[in-house]
Formats: sequence, C-alpha cells, structure tokens
Amino acid sequence: MSRNLDGRYKTIVSPWDDYTVYSFPDASQIAAPDRQPVMDAMNSIIAINWKAIEPHWTAAASPFDSKYSLILVYDHIGLAAFSVYRVMTIAQRLAIYRSGTEVLPAHQGRGLYGFFTSQILKHSSTTTRSEGVLYGWRTRNPIVWAANAKICERVAPSLLGETADAELQAACVEMCATIYPDKPLEVPRMIMRGAYGHIEHIRQDYHGAASLVETAMSQIIPDSADALFSVGYARV
Repeated sequence: MSRNLDGRYKTIVSPWDDYTVYSFPDASQIAAPDRQPVMDAMNSIIAINWKAIEPHWTAAASPFDSKYSLILVYDHIGLAAFSVYRVMTIAQRLAIYRSGTEVLPAHQGRGLYGFFTSQILKHSSTTTRSEGVLYGWRTRNPIVWAANAKICERVAPSLLGETADAELQAACVEMCATIYPDKPLEVPRMIMRGAYGHIEHIRQDYHGAASLVETAMSQIIPDSADALFSVGYARV
C-alpha cells in the first residue's frame, strides 16, 4: 500500500487544504491489505510522542475491530494524525470513549485534536442532547485531560475543584469495566494502575489549566505507568 489511501475510501470535508481526512464509523471497513500499513503508521506516531517499549496497536489488540471507529488524517507524505474511539451505551445514555488520539509533532497546534473531538461528538443525536452525552477518556497527559474536561459540564474525577458527582462516578466505573474488564479502577480517584506499562508519557511544559491538572496528577499518579480514567457530560 502507498503512504496514503489514494482514493480507495470516501473522504470527508477537511478544514485544511493540505490534509485528506477519512472517517470510518466502523473501523473494520478498512480492507485487510491496508490494515498493517495503517497500524504501523499509527504506532510510529505513538513512538514519537511517547517512550514506547513495544507497539501499542497489534494484531491481538487491533484498531480495526468493528467496535471501534477511526478517523485518519493524511498529508502529502503520509499519516499525520489519527483518532480511535468507541460509541456505546453506558448508564442508559449514549456514551463516547476516546480510545486514542495522536498527532505528529510537526502537525500539532493546527487544531487537529479539536477537529477530531467535533467529528466524534457528531454521533450525538438531537434526542440525546437534552439528556447529555457521556464522554470518556484515559490519560496521564495533563494537556489531553484539560482539553477533554473543557468540553464537559462536569467530570469524574473532579481534579479542578468541582463537586463530586455520584452518577458520573458510577458511569466511570461502568465504562471502564466495559472497555477494560481486566483493569480494576480505584474509586473515587479513578486511578487505573499499570495502564501505560508499555509506553511512557513524555513530560512537557504546561500552562493554564493543564498546569493545574499536572500538579494534581503528580500527586495522584506519580508513577508514569498509571493513568486516570475520566468521564464527563459533554456539551454538544
């Protein structure tokens, strides 16, 4: 396969002239011959953004399972960014879980993470907006945590002084048990031990809300292998 998907799949409208965007609500729609090259490119981005001991996505833990949705962004060279997510029902509500989003450093700062978020939240329908969409993610990156919390009315765990929400805490436990049944969650701080034993977060300089989140994280999960599993009510 070439570095790009070369028109073999339908694209979606890109806000950028120099990016081609593919969206797969069902990631298993990607044909078998294309899967390994795409997965290799995804792992290559992860290996740049993290200290990776081994590949994150593998044949045994594939992003091309039908339970996943996938957005791929290409420039003229190859894969520039991607986002993997899941849509499910948790606590009798529509729920969206961000399974992983990575952007090559050269393409960071162009709004790709926010673009992925807006595309993912389009799964919410007008009938669910009044009820609120549950939106979950797992991370130990303060920038990612702050960016996701910003689009939520409330979040569990409440790192920035919000009042704890018992319903959100319960939804957090249910979502985690659904996605990672072999990874127990420590309540109420929602700590997942050993989530990142195979990759290590590279610390950056943090500003604004991210610096406050980093301070909280350094106290709650000082071990780089641990992560916070979070769920909020997304504003859609």
